[in-house]
Amino acid sequence: MLEKNIMISPEALVREGIKVHRTVQQSGQFIVCFPGTFVSKICCGYSVSETVHFATTQWMNLGYEAAKDLKCRRIAKPFSMEKLLYQIATVESKRENGHSLSAVSSLLKDLRDMELRQRQELYEAGLLSSARYGTHDNNQTPVEGKKKHRKWLALETSERRCQICQHLCYLSMVVQENENVVFCLECALRYVEKHKSCRGLKMMYRYDEEQINSLVNQICGKVAGKTENCNGVSLNKSPAKRGPRKRATVDVPLSRLSSSHMSKSASSSS
Repeated sequence: MLEKNIMISPEALVREGIKVHRTVQQSGQFIVCFPGTFVSKICCGYSVSETVHFATTQWMNLGYEAAKDLKCRRIAKPFSMEKLLYQIATVESKRENGHSLSAVSSLLKDLRDMELRQRQELYEAGLLSSARYGTHDNNQTPVEGKKKHRKWLALETSERRCQICQHLCYLSMVVQENENVVFCLECALRYVEKHKSCRGLKMMYRYDEEQINSLVNQICGKVAGKTENCNGVSLNKSPAKRGPRKRATVDVPLSRLSSSHMSKSASSSS
């Protein structure tokens, strides 16, 4: 069903207990398909249509779990969920959008924990060669620096797919330099365990550990700041009531008052 050129008879789906709905879309109408549904369409004549993918904050948890499921099934995803989460966190933190930040904060923490754990496991397995995307090792000699750039360094993010599970590698990846092969961290760890060697492998990362922790702590701090500050003191107290406003008084000597004013005040008092 993930292929656009595959269609299944509705009768076969009904026999398997899958609900099937039929609708006719007229000119000028649009149809919203919710997550977890598959769509097959038939055009009964000449038509021009456009499909737009959009997501709400409620979809984030479902999308995150779906991305992990596709990775386990080794199915290529149309976009990187990691990139989406990091872009939302970066943009919405500037806008102080608490609703969106609260929706991605737990996902960012889970992604952070998994990313740093896999990096540590690879380091412990003997993978010590690493570099940031688009940079070279500081220990390179001038001769090594003149070598031809590897193919994977020039690839766009959408093309950095793990050759095993088809995962889009956004935060980091492991490359086999001699063969121009890309692994995600999970598949790279399996490769190292199978071959008992890290020879020819290098870890490429977009953000280091400090940057990842800084972003996650910033987002979680903004979300927690709605109810308490860094010291855990609640900020949801009712504002203090203002007391009566004090008016400034000025002492004016009687000599400055005119005789007319004095007479008017005397008549009014009498």
